[in-house]
Amino acid sequence: MSSNIKKYNFYDRSFRKNPESYKLLSFFIALFFCVFLAALPVDGLVDRASYLLYPESSPILLVKNISSGVLPLLVNEPLWLVINSLLSFVISPENIMRAIIAFSTFTTFYLVLKNTNRKYFYMVMLFLLLPLVLKNNLIHLRQGFGVAIFLIGWFSASNKVKYFFYVCAALIHSSFIIISLGLLGVGFLMHLKLSHGIRSILYVLVGVVVGVMGLYLAQFIGARQGAEYSNGASQSASGLGFIYWSFVFMLFVMQGKVFLRYNTQIIFFLILYLSTYFLLPVTARIFESVVLLVLLASLRFKVKYKRIFQLVFCLYFFLLWSLHLRQEGLGWFVS
Repeated sequence: MSSNIKKYNFYDRSFRKNPESYKLLSFFIALFFCVFLAALPVDGLVDRASYLLYPESSPILLVKNISSGVLPLLVNEPLWLVINSLLSFVISPENIMRAIIAFSTFTTFYLVLKNTNRKYFYMVMLFLLLPLVLKNNLIHLRQGFGVAIFLIGWFSASNKVKYFFYVCAALIHSSFIIISLGLLGVGFLMHLKLSHGIRSILYVLVGVVVGVMGLYLAQFIGARQGAEYSNGASQSASGLGFIYWSFVFMLFVMQGKVFLRYNTQIIFFLILYLSTYFLLPVTARIFESVVLLVLLASLRFKVKYKRIFQLVFCLYFFLLWSLHLRQEGLGWFVS
């Protein structure tokens, strides 16, 4: 591998090489957040009541989905239901929730810290504490569990292990169905050796199709999201996310052909999010599943662009936290 490619290839192992002492530090930081978040009152946060019902309702939902057919079974997070069903035989619903929070938090923090060069420690900690990331281990527990499983595959050197955990993540949280299919499509386009411009156009077209047809397709195959969001459940879009991530996308494009080639998956995630922002109610949830990967890829920007990104990211970080601080219970805790 040439030095130029190594410079921009996030997956080059030299970028992730850290001394054992730093790996040990990563372990204890991950352990601290794991214990802290798992120790919070199980019923003191938004959506926790529904998660407490899963151990009891999961067998019923599995039987219902199986009776509906193979597709409804596969797209309605069967592995999540199986795990809750099995754990219900040995521990209480409260401890199942704590175990999931502990596993998700520890795995996410440890893998991200351990696999990123230690000179970026402070920025990576900000990435992990960004509300878009942290909330997955506070209120969106199924998504956080899926993210942790997906990261095990992402950081694996074996393609077989990668795709095994990608499939597991897709069977835990449905956002990873779109993400995993997207990764397969990106890999196919890379095999065809298409230019970055043509690939980007195709990514936009895919995004528009997903944005326009996504909910209809979800309803057709029996995914629960189709009914939920068609019945009026939606997420507010202030436009802040669109503006910020459009700026980040521009920074990615300015890094040159070699960088774009080795980060084409990240480019796909960004284009998918931006092209569906005003079309698909669940687009933010999909992007939140991979936002850590987008942030980590920015660490390989050229120096001047990296500084610009870090400055703007810090402003974005404090703006999001300021918005949460104005909400009752930070927008996560129930009063």
